[in-house]
Amino acid sequence: MVINSLCYPCFLRQVLSVCSMLEAEEGARKGLLKEVMDYLSKAHDSLSPPYLSRDVYRIISRRLGVEDPYREKKRESNRLALSMLPHLKELVEKAEDPLFEAVRIAIVGNIIDFGVAESFSLEELSSFSSIPFAINHYPQLKEELQEAKTVLYIGDNAGEVVFDRVLIELLNRMGKRVFFAVRSAPIINDATYEDAVEAGIDRFAEIVDSGSDGPGVLMDRVTERFKHLFRDADVVISKGQGNFETLEDIPRTVYFLLRAKCEVVAGMIGANVGDMVIYRGGKSCPGLLL
Repeated sequence: MVINSLCYPCFLRQVLSVCSMLEAEEGARKGLLKEVMDYLSKAHDSLSPPYLSRDVYRIISRRLGVEDPYREKKRESNRLALSMLPHLKELVEKAEDPLFEAVRIAIVGNIIDFGVAESFSLEELSSFSSIPFAINHYPQLKEELQEAKTVLYIGDNAGEVVFDRVLIELLNRMGKRVFFAVRSAPIINDATYEDAVEAGIDRFAEIVDSGSDGPGVLMDRVTERFKHLFRDADVVISKGQGNFETLEDIPRTVYFLLRAKCEVVAGMIGANVGDMVIYRGGKSCPGLLL
């Protein structure tokens, strides 16, 4: 995915959001916005939003003097999500199709913006059970998982990783060897190794540093190990929009579990903003990854 004209105001909204969270002074906000706008005006329009986001957040960190602006928000997200874990497991245990329920829960985790949802309740969580999938490739995912021995699961955000854990635990019980990929460095509220361990992912999967330091899978920066896992895993599951934006045209089949949060991505997959999606994408030509 290349940057769309609608992405530019989104970047500026993100800058203002960080400034508000850190209570930056007005002068600092103006200077930061001007530098980001200057960078975006010169950036090549063939780049994907996560590539640009990586550089935008480097500018934010440098100018505001904070390496990981969302560090505390990520800790809060994991703590809140972990308090919900017993309820999430109960939903899976009581479900007619536990695998489908675990997949649904993983996507619900992508719906919730934990950065602003400290008051989110279990009752509100349960209400998502009635939301249908606008795109539902679950039958294909279930069939491939039944035959699979290895699964590469590409994580998205802190907090959300606890919801991922519910699905990963089930895959582990199904006898699958699961690799859980995380970002190599802090970027927005994306999950790093520390966040995944805090969520307990390491008890059910091998946590893998992807090598990507942007809010997506930046294939020109990932490690050789990640490349091999991405190529050779029987099933690849990708969470969230950022990963979709960098993997939607990759030469292999990928199952994208996400909520369409902007009209650009929604339009690409044939959904509406706010829709829940299990989308089988990519191209079945893994040899091209070598």
